[in-house]
Amino acid sequence: MYRTLLTVVLLVSIPALSYTQPTIHFNEVGHDFGKVMQEDRIAYVFEFSNTGNEPLIIEKLASS
Repeated sequence: MYRTLLTVVLLVSIPALSYTQPTIHFNEVGHDFGKVMQEDRIAYVFEFSNTGNEPLIIEKLASS
């Protein structure tokens, strides 16, 4: 009985383990702005792409 249950669990788990997911890839992960004064307004665009097979949904962003 134990072997049968273990076999069923493994057979059900294998497709879940191979399930494709979205994967984000950044061209660069950081940027040095150099010396910036407090009143300066600066901006930089980080380019990224989804290298996975599922849609990439970004729900929350935060700066460091």
